[in-house]
Amino acid sequence: MFVIASKHCLAPVCIAAVLVTGLASAQENVATVAVDSTGAPESAAAQTDPIVAGIDYSGTGLLLDEIHSGALHSDHPMMSDGTHADCFQFEATEGESYSFTLRSSDFDSYLLIGVGYCQDVLLQHENDDFEDDTTDSQIVLTATYPFYSVYVNTFEPAATGDYTLHVEQVDSAAAEAAE
Repeated sequence: MFVIASKHCLAPVCIAAVLVTGLASAQENVATVAVDSTGAPESAAAQTDPIVAGIDYSGTGLLLDEIHSGALHSDHPMMSDGTHADCFQFEATEGESYSFTLRSSDFDSYLLIGVGYCQDVLLQHENDDFEDDTTDSQIVLTATYPFYSVYVNTFEPAATGDYTLHVEQVDSAAAEAAE
């Protein structure tokens, strides 16, 4: 059994996810438990409430080799650390390698990628400042699942602004060097 953790929680209530190894599909292997800030399980009523009432992630699909231009606003869902985040879906081909690059001149970008849907995800990758002289983020990975959630986030609380998100296929040697 593996437990994946991140510096960020994906909502006002942290979502702890546990992946049980096996050959079944990723969705059959993921169990989530909502916990409060102390780590205690939330009540069943609290777990069924929406993460942020009336606000949802974009959830739109990212297309390979297209640059997505967007803006992170104060009405995007807020994580427990006070940062705002938006989430997009990406369909991958298992065994292929991809590079995800988040750039912004308005905020210090923070990129997170996980398996599952935006509201219920198992985080696997995160990055801040992949180049020495920028605040841009990049994750290079070899897909082990067919479906990923990609989070546009900031390093500093309450930061907002314009950004670009680019997904491209890379050779496996580049992915191995980055991982």
